[in-house]
Amino acid sequence: MKKNKKIHIAILAPVFLPIPPKKQGGSEWIVYHQANGLVDLGFDVTLFAVKGSKTKAKLVPVAGKGVRDYPTSLDTMESSRGLRLENTFIANLLTKLIKYKHNFDIIFNHTRGGEIMLPLTRHIQAPIVHVLHLPLFKEVADIYQQYRAPLVSISNNQREGFKKLNYAGTVYNGVDASEFTFNPKPKDYVFCIATIGEHKNTLDAVLAAKKAQTKLILAGKIRDQDYFEKKIKPHIDGKKVQYKGEIGFKEKIKLYRNSKALLFPTKWQEPFGLVAIEALACGTPVIAYKNGALPEIIDNGVNGFLTKNVRQMALAIKKINNINRHVCRQSVEKKFTTEIMVSDYAAICHKLTKH
Repeated sequence: MKKNKKIHIAILAPVFLPIPPKKQGGSEWIVYHQANGLVDLGFDVTLFAVKGSKTKAKLVPVAGKGVRDYPTSLDTMESSRGLRLENTFIANLLTKLIKYKHNFDIIFNHTRGGEIMLPLTRHIQAPIVHVLHLPLFKEVADIYQQYRAPLVSISNNQREGFKKLNYAGTVYNGVDASEFTFNPKPKDYVFCIATIGEHKNTLDAVLAAKKAQTKLILAGKIRDQDYFEKKIKPHIDGKKVQYKGEIGFKEKIKLYRNSKALLFPTKWQEPFGLVAIEALACGTPVIAYKNGALPEIIDNGVNGFLTKNVRQMALAIKKINNINRHVCRQSVEKKFTTEIMVSDYAAICHKLTKH
């Protein structure tokens, strides 16, 4: 692809963590690869992100540390503290963006503050493209429609019910396939990595693994402590059901590579499902509930299984050896690499700037 030195891009990162994250942080990894990949293609890229972020782009720090890195104490435990910190850091980000607004031809917003940025479109000439990492709902869709804001959906399913919005394109998330190395010979366990809460439905992964009489390893930060204490912790015995907590990047890859399947029984309409393609890149098939974008990732019976309940998930675990792990890897190489993702973002840059 030819070099693109004349297009100047701003990328607005989420303000929760530095880029890239040390542990969990799907959106942060996408921003990291988007920024670096566009620089590699010759674009002039500026990343607005938490101090300490590492990138090939020019870095504009917007906060001394991310929202999640702030300690909690009796003085900071009110329920809105995280939201107020997030809004404060987004205000810092927007102040700096306005200062440098004439420097950019196009702006990609990955923060959760897309809706409150919309009035800025009257003061910033460059298009602000909002990358949708969360599901749409009516009130949000209505304000995007009012401003005719350009949007990037991360799956086609994400558009369901809101197909008349101003989509610049669908760009699937991608993984660096060189980091998630292939393993043809897994060990005898299944893996589930997700934020632990009702919406991710960790309990059904536990019940399905137990029903299939297969060892399960769980990982992920606890979002709902009450859910964990009442529904997950009683099953953890350190043998057949193990819990690793929130894990780092290298340990995550090791657990993907050595697992015979990833269990993904999400209840909500998953906008994408980054962990699914991370597992597939390692050759590990995915057994998921048929929700959200998962049918766009999983070809039933080819690189995993789409199921509806614990019984079906348990049956899929028992026949997981029928899945060719090489085919799992190939499904990522054909559709879900960072190179493909960055190329799609580059195409949107050309389309909206007419360069």
